[in-house]
Amino acid sequence: MSAVQNRPADRYGAPIVSPRLGRIMVAVVAIVFAATVVLIGIRFADQPVKAELLSYEHVDENRIAVSFAVTMRPGAEAECAVQAMNEGRAQVGFVEVEVPAQEQRRSTHRVEIATQGEAVSAEVLGCEQL
Repeated sequence: MSAVQNRPADRYGAPIVSPRLGRIMVAVVAIVFAATVVLIGIRFADQPVKAELLSYEHVDENRIAVSFAVTMRPGAEAECAVQAMNEGRAQVGFVEVEVPAQEQRRSTHRVEIATQGEAVSAEVLGCEQL
């Protein structure tokens, strides 16, 4: 019977890693993966201020109006960076907007950006709590 049991090992060679070591390696990789997911989740869940672009409209050839929403703790103040971009996604306008303390967690704001050339889109780069 031992000849039948060794037959796959004779034909294909002995396993490189023992089954026990293989299970340990899988467990270690799973733990590292889970820890990475948790750390990334904590990093993004802990942002005190979040901004979201709502819309933009062309006021004229050298001005664009941007509407955006800010989510932060009531009573906190923030500063948001907003940019206007041309067709090639190059920055043609930039402004930093101070968001005063609000009573609500989510508030909407509108800012006009003077541009150097025609802007075709806008973006909220981010906000920081003051």
